Parts: sequence; C-alpha cells; structure tokens
Amino acid sequence: KTHRGFSGQGCWLARASSATQDSMPELAERPRPFVVVLTGGPSSGKSSALALLRDRLSSRGFQVLTVPENATQFLANSDGFQPEWAGTIAQVRMQRIFIDYQIMQEDAFKAFADLHPTKPAVLLLDCCTMNSKVYLTDEQFQQVLNTPGKPTLSEEQLFARYDLVVHMVTSALEGHYEWGPGSNNPGRYHSREQARETDKRCMEVFGAHPQLRVVPHFQEFDEKIEKVVEFVKDALHIEGLAGKRCRRACRIVREDGLEAAASSDLSSASEVVSTFLDERLQHSVRRHVKIPTGAWLRAFRRWREAAGPAAVAAAAAAPGESPGSSAAEPLYERRSQVQTVGASARSCLTRKVIREDEYQDAVVSRCPQASVTTKYVLRFMEGSSYYELFFFLTDGDLVLDSAIEDADRRPSAAWLEPAQGAALPKDTLPMDAPSRSPGEPPSEEKEAEDPGELHAAREKSKRRKVMRHSTEEAAIYGC
Repeated sequence: KTHRGFSGQGCWLARASSATQDSMPELAERPRPFVVVLTGGPSSGKSSALALLRDRLSSRGFQVLTVPENATQFLANSDGFQPEWAGTIAQVRMQRIFIDYQIMQEDAFKAFADLHPTKPAVLLLDCCTMNSKVYLTDEQFQQVLNTPGKPTLSEEQLFARYDLVVHMVTSALEGHYEWGPGSNNPGRYHSREQARETDKRCMEVFGAHPQLRVVPHFQEFDEKIEKVVEFVKDALHIEGLAGKRCRRACRIVREDGLEAAASSDLSSASEVVSTFLDERLQHSVRRHVKIPTGAWLRAFRRWREAAGPAAVAAAAAAPGESPGSSAAEPLYERRSQVQTVGASARSCLTRKVIREDEYQDAVVSRCPQASVTTKYVLRFMEGSSYYELFFFLTDGDLVLDSAIEDADRRPSAAWLEPAQGAALPKDTLPMDAPSRSPGEPPSEEKEAEDPGELHAAREKSKRRKVMRHSTEEAAIYGC
C-alpha cells in the first residue's frame, strides 16, 4: 500500500523478493524511498540544508537516511587524487569507481530502509551518480558510462534513480565567499571563480532532470534553507496531498460546513497568479502567496455571487480587493515544460524560485497573446483525508481535489456535494470524460460540419478533457 505522505508521480513500486515475502511477510509491498538530491557549487549551503531537512522530516514521521558522499570515502582514505590523472583514462576509471560505489551505497540504504516496519523513507544525498559528469567533459563521461568490462549505463537510467533534484546556487555568484588558508573555511580549496564555474556546470548537468528545482542565493541564509525545505515538502506533499489524485466539479450545500472547514487550525489558503509567457503554455511565472482562510471565503463568495467570471475578475482587480494584497511574503517561481529524452520520453515540469524583479521582468516581456489566471485554493483535512477546494476567477467551476480512494467520499455533515460528472484523475485524465456541464453551450465538435473542421474540433475537445480543471484549461478556455 502506498503511504499517504508520498507524491503519486508513477515512481512508487512495491518491491520485495519472493523469499522475503515467504520469510518476512510484513515487508511485502513496501513503497521504495523517495530520493532527494541536493546539488550546487561550493558554499551553496548543501550541508546546512541536509541537516535541517533531516530534522524537519524526522519530526514529521519520516525515516530519513543520508547517504555519504562517495568521493570522500576514497580520497580521504588513500593518497588522494593524483594530478597526473587529470584528463587521462585514469580519471575516467576513477569516476566509474565512484559511480559504481554510489549505486551500491544507494541500493544498500534503500534495502536498509525496507527493514523499518511502518515509517515511509526519504533518502537525502548531497552527491549522486551524476556528480561525476560535473568534473568531466561530456566525451569523458560517455567513456565512463561505456567502460569496457562494466555494465553499460545511460544518463536516463541514472537520472531515473532520483525523484527530486534541488540545485542551490553558490554564494560565490553574488554573496560573501571565503576560501583557503586564513579564511573562515580553510578547508575549501575552490577560488570564487572556480566555485562559479562548478555551479554553472552543475546546472548544465542537472538541468536535464525532469524534477529540477533551483534555489537562488539569498542575502539571509535562513531564507535560502527554508526555500529548499519548501520544495522538498511540496514534492512529498507532507500536508496530505498524496498518491494519485482526482478532481471534480462540486457545489456547497451547507455554508456552515464550509466555514467550519475553513476555520480549522489545520486549514490554509493561497492565491496563485499564473502568467503564461508563450501561447503554447510551455513557460510561465507564478506568484504564490498564503492568505487568511477568511480572505479565501470572501473571494469565494464574491466569485459565486457575481454575474459571471468577468465580473469577478473585475472586482478582484479593484484596488485593495485582492486577498493577497496584504498577506504574507509572496513566493515567485518560473515553470517550464521540458521534454525528456530516451525511450520513455515525456513532458515534465521544472520549477525555479526567482526574485520579484525577475518575475516582473517576465510579466512585462511576455507574449501579448499569452494568458493570466488567478486561482484561490483552500486546503483542509477531514479525518486522515486531505482535500483542496479551489476556483479560478475566469472559470465557473468550484473544484474539489482529493485522493482517488476518496473520490466518492463527501466531507462530513454533507456540506459539499459533487456536480454532475465523473471524477477526473489529476495526472492522466480519460478522453471519454464529460467535458461540459448541463446548460453549457454545445461543443465545437457538434457545431462543425466540414470534415476538416470536425477533426480539428475533436482534437480541441480531447485536449480540453485532458486539461480538465487545470491552470492551462483556465488560461485557454476561461479567458
């Protein structure tokens, strides 16, 4: 059974050998650990982030395992790296040794995590198999992957070992950086320029990972560490968003039930403004700010009582009316859809924290035809079940996001009920799902008569079903 504290991205595999199932049946069907890699140049804060993550996750009931850096095991317990190896086959062979040792370590820690009877496991790494590429040319790394006498490896295989990569930008780019004898860190041997180059190479190497998060340098180091923690918590969905999710339109039938859910100490709310930068919706910037749940309720009631989505959008845009205008400090992100390579090529989302000025620059320079959406989200718990209730200003549906196993379960006191139509899985929505509500105008498909127009209408209808209740749907069809 997949633990409810883990994200459903198709990466959880129940794994136990038949021998283990026979002798220790309690270990059968255990989800594999969630693997997080911290990367970045020297003085990026990886060690501090690793320590804080271990404490935070442990306090939330996770079994946290930190895998030691592979190179240190060899270089600190030998004569170390020899200068004459640089650029030769000896350096290639050394990096293959590091990779093989790293794979062995990771697999051993995963097996050890399986021994725990109840706790879900998280592996934290500040070094992984792909770190070898950082210190080699692309050609040398291909030699490492295809070392004679060793199993052939691929970058796709190695990246698949890791669920999340967090790149922490080095302070050498714009902050305080010390190195060498006489500094506050005499053990650091990279100069400022070398640290910058290493950081740049790390971004080149790990930029191909489908779940890359980038944390920039902050003047206050604690802020940087907290952003790392936010990304990891978001990936693990510690608040409760776990496993496979589904979404369906719903309506409120008892106002007191909604107010009780919003007033709970476990509930929270957010305003998310998404600005797409291109017409294909591949790139966007987002402004995410936490708001009081009371502000969410007021926004919801204005949205519900308005004559239409356009009226709500106009009201929300009025000075002082935005729930997020006086709320907590916003988080700004840049999001991009990237296409992975290889046999299992797929579109994946990358996210990067950006500064407010970078966000504003992107908004100003966006494609004129690109869309902007505003989403209001209320998060609440019912027993052990976690829900998100949200709406877009430019769309007419109130949507409930829940675990698939909770799709047909209504919150207590029956204050909320589903609108007509099946619940749609969040990640892979069925093409035959209903695409419109009663009273909605006929689809483009029914209006088209020309065969060419009919085909185009069908493709458009399919696309909307796949994007049902998503930010992309609100951007395309809600404007």
